[in-house]
Amino acid sequence: MELPFTNLEMAFILLAFVIFSLFTVASIYTNPDERNEEEEYQIKEEKKKIKKSRKKKNCSEEEHKIEAI
Repeated sequence: MELPFTNLEMAFILLAFVIFSLFTVASIYTNPDERNEEEEYQIKEEKKKIKKSRKKKNCSEEEHKIEAI
């Protein structure tokens, strides 16, 4: 009885199976929600800083307008 694949073909099939299995296990045991929450928190903090800096700029511009009048 002959094997349907050569040794080289079997090696590539097994390698592909092992890699696929590793990615599957990695996707099961990693929690993407935690990473997304951290990124969202950092983005929110950056937006808050930008808003504060804009408010400071707007206030100083308004003060200058009032002084000019």
